[in-house]
Amino acid sequence: MADELPDREQDLRALIDAHGQTVRVVLSRVERDREDVSELWADVFQVAFLRLDDLSQLSEGQQRGWLIRTAGYLAANHARRRTSWRRMLERVLREPMEPSTSPEEAALEAEQRAEEDATSTAISEALVQLRVVDRQVLVLDALGHDGPSIGRELGVSPGAARKRLMVARIAFRQQFRVPADEPVRSRTQP
Repeated sequence: MADELPDREQDLRALIDAHGQTVRVVLSRVERDREDVSELWADVFQVAFLRLDDLSQLSEGQQRGWLIRTAGYLAANHARRRTSWRRMLERVLREPMEPSTSPEEAALEAEQRAEEDATSTAISEALVQLRVVDRQVLVLDALGHDGPSIGRELGVSPGAARKRLMVARIAFRQQFRVPADEPVRSRTQP
């Protein structure tokens, strides 16, 4: 096998010397980019090297025909790959990009959801323990109603509504237990 390699290399060099320029001209007619022509030319002779035993049995005209056909096939394959690559790029540019989350971001989001769930559960438990009137006043306040508006909803004076709101807030603070991992935040903190 080692002795055959120099002979095969000489046969390939003879094939390149005889038909290399013809193959380059054929490729230059279908492909305008010089680098692509050089790559395709090298691919043609790589395939020829692999099929050298078969090619050596052909006449010079048949060898040239085979090399030209092979160059045409490889150029067509190259054009198809380039077209599908261009279509893929156009599709990627046209379609909206969906951001993917990293494992760190996913873990942080899961932790935040867990904290939010724990806080929500604690708020629900505190609200359940309040009187119905206190819950009504707190819900109206949370929905953005002011003292006079709460008074109209409950059928009491604005002063009485503000007093009920104050009492309901105190009762809620007494019932609400902050989850152990979460610090107490004031209204001014985000």
